[in-house]
Amino acid sequence: MHCRRYTSLPLCNGRGSIAFGLQKLWELLIRESNRLKGVHEQATELQSDLRRLKSFVKDAETKKRKSERVRNCVGDIVEIVYDAEDVIESFLIKEERRVRERRGFKKHLKSVSCVTFANQEFCSQIRSIITRISKVIDNMERFGVREIIDKQEEEEDLLGHLVEIRQSFPSVSESSLVAVEPSVEELVSHIVGEDGVQVVSICGMGGVGKTTLARQVFHHEMVRRHFSGFAWVFVSQECRQKHVWRVMLQSLRPKNEEQRILEMTVSGLQDELFKLLETEKCLIVLDDIWSSAAWELIKPAFPHTSGSKVLLTSRNEGVGLHPDLKAVIFRPRCLTHEESWEVFQKMAFFGRNDIEFQVDDLMEEIQQMLKHCGGLPLALKTLGGLLATKRTASGWRKVHNNIGSHIVGEIGENGGIGSLVFNVLTLSYEDLPCHLKHCFLYLAHFPEDYDIQTETLFNYWVAEGIVTVHNEENTIVDIAEDYLEELVKRSMVLVGKRNTVTSRIESCRLHDIVREVCLFKAKEENFIQFFNAQSLVTNATNAPSPTLSTNRSRRLAVHLVDDDENEPSIFQQRQIQNPKARTLLYITRDFSPWILSSASYRGLGSLRVLDLFGAQFRRRKLPKSIGKLIHLRYLSLKETNLSVLPSSLGNLVLLVYLDLEIYETVVHIPNVLKKMKKLRYLMLPDELSTKTKLELSALVKLETLKNFSLHHSSAKDLTNMTKLRTLWIYCASINPGEEVLPLSLGASLKQLEELMLYNKRNGQAQAVTIDAGAFVSGFVRLNQLSFDIKIDKLPNELQFPSRIASVSLSSCDLPEDPMPVLEKLHSLKIVSLELNAFTGRKMVCSKAGFPKLHTLEFSILDNLEEWVVEDESMPCLCHLEINDCRKLKSLPGRLRYITTLEEL
Repeated sequence: MHCRRYTSLPLCNGRGSIAFGLQKLWELLIRESNRLKGVHEQATELQSDLRRLKSFVKDAETKKRKSERVRNCVGDIVEIVYDAEDVIESFLIKEERRVRERRGFKKHLKSVSCVTFANQEFCSQIRSIITRISKVIDNMERFGVREIIDKQEEEEDLLGHLVEIRQSFPSVSESSLVAVEPSVEELVSHIVGEDGVQVVSICGMGGVGKTTLARQVFHHEMVRRHFSGFAWVFVSQECRQKHVWRVMLQSLRPKNEEQRILEMTVSGLQDELFKLLETEKCLIVLDDIWSSAAWELIKPAFPHTSGSKVLLTSRNEGVGLHPDLKAVIFRPRCLTHEESWEVFQKMAFFGRNDIEFQVDDLMEEIQQMLKHCGGLPLALKTLGGLLATKRTASGWRKVHNNIGSHIVGEIGENGGIGSLVFNVLTLSYEDLPCHLKHCFLYLAHFPEDYDIQTETLFNYWVAEGIVTVHNEENTIVDIAEDYLEELVKRSMVLVGKRNTVTSRIESCRLHDIVREVCLFKAKEENFIQFFNAQSLVTNATNAPSPTLSTNRSRRLAVHLVDDDENEPSIFQQRQIQNPKARTLLYITRDFSPWILSSASYRGLGSLRVLDLFGAQFRRRKLPKSIGKLIHLRYLSLKETNLSVLPSSLGNLVLLVYLDLEIYETVVHIPNVLKKMKKLRYLMLPDELSTKTKLELSALVKLETLKNFSLHHSSAKDLTNMTKLRTLWIYCASINPGEEVLPLSLGASLKQLEELMLYNKRNGQAQAVTIDAGAFVSGFVRLNQLSFDIKIDKLPNELQFPSRIASVSLSSCDLPEDPMPVLEKLHSLKIVSLELNAFTGRKMVCSKAGFPKLHTLEFSILDNLEEWVVEDESMPCLCHLEINDCRKLKSLPGRLRYITTLEEL
């Protein structure tokens, strides 16, 4: 048995999540039963008690929102499950270490005594957890928690309130419409058009105005003339097939047939609806449909060819993509700042003469409040309606000072069930499956307007056990991308940037209003605790032995934002003493360096995630106590100033992600990375010390390996890494010919998608000479290739892998024009030539070449004088960038005929 088979439990208090955590803990116990047989009795008893908790948790999670007693009870269970996992995992890690060490023992009695003591310690800890479980179960009975859980009325209140509001939408008037006319006209054109479209889906986040648009279309004059029958059905989360079909038929038939329709069977409703929609022109609006499963229930009543149309609204774009009828998706946009101001004025100022201040005096505060609404119509209307009741400047400033809780607060102005914005968006959160709730709440770590890098985010998720790889064909990125794409489809997350080549999401962010809901839920679930570095420094100077007061949250985020841009933030890590913390992130606003003072990890023994991006250590050394963090899955030392890493780093055998991207300093790494056999991501420093020699052949799970150095490791190590998707190789050795990249490497790395070969400029090591064409031809799945080395000749079009979509050439010193080869690569979307990649004077892009090229970049091509672009070349070019090509006389005249060009 090896440590590699167990993962941490993704626990939070979202609906279904505790049950999920219990199940994962259960699986851990079962899976490691052979290694636990020395403590079998205690492990079996723990299983029995966990079974008792399961039935309670399933019902309790739906009730905790309204009951403090239930919430506290659920919180106690979360703590127990976390602690149980920590105890079991620690035992298994130490047990494996003892097995390795025992092989060198000559005295068998010593090993037996070690095992006996370890078992006794483990049994004592498990007995303590079992006692806590019994106490929780007793408290449930003593304090009436079970009675609260058995009551049924709670969730129905909120949902019923929203249903009443939504069911009035078909006929209610709208007094604050802004900028909807173009959208309505586009939707109407699809609804009345004869283009074969049968389903039009309006998809977007809650509050963006989907139902408002549907209502305008529903009552539009052209639509009313085009159709003979109309039906509006509010579907909601609880989709009932018979109810939906009944409401549709009642709307389409005369009033005197209502009783007959009420008495019809499901099959009768389906048959009559099908015939009616097939023979007459009807418009059916399905408002607020939540899932593809709901559409599957409803769609049998719709014929595949008819004059009838379906207009549906949904927060889940997957529903809009799902219909097998010919469909169109329309995504409403948020309002611009000017449009937001117009809506706000209509709501806050219309018909008022009681305002006791000059609006211009509060214009700065008003603009900030509008920005916080992020163009979301529902938020703007809520804000405007709230301020319409306030007459004084102090009243308006009070709203401004606490804008988040006023618009999205869970407590309404009159102490009611909460603001409409909060309730609408909370339903979206509650509809998420358990694993997506964890993914969503993790976004609470990041500051407002923060551009979240998905590569980092995915690895946080993996370290916390939210993403697990069950199928060897899939990578972490594959599964995590699916999770993020699902959150995007459900309108919970906004896409920041997509990769032009792969279409993968590279960055994402939260809408400000959605972030408020995320923060509230994270606080409610005790998911995360935030600290501001500046306030901690103040506390440190005022207290003799400062330590942070930490609550039950196991995730800590330190936001390093300093008002003085010239002075880096300082953080004393000794202030954090939380032995149960699982995540510790230091987040800077602009990725600025900061000083980590008094770094010690002795009080953070349960950490799974530690991100020290940009930390500057006083002595450039990572403390040896890092080796105490045996549970770590994620460690980032990116852009730190470290020059020496301790050998204790080798204790971190559960690491999945290790980022050592350190620049501008020579780093020594002891040969301990070979112990980290679970690693899937490894980025090495830019420059390693001459003493550093790394054996990496055992890292067979790696999916990403960056800055692999032929001078400090053997190229043969790469042949074992058959799961690699991304590989960056520093192609240099002290002696020419000392290490050569095998041309057969592609046969081993069949999954490789991104390859970079580079040599440091002005480096002492000499570049390795390779046959570029023969080397790259073996990588059949390669889609991104970068050469930052001197090569004699570019691979020909037959040697390039067929999937190649991006080629970057730098410092290649190619004497021949690369365009005749590159323009024949039919999948190519990006080409970049930099630092005399080409040393000739003339470059020609031939007729019909580069059929899919999207981006073309030239930089520092010192000899380039003439660039010719022939007819029909680069028909899809969108982005062209030219830097420091000082001899280039002019741009090709044919560029003006490339109509797709957006940026020059």
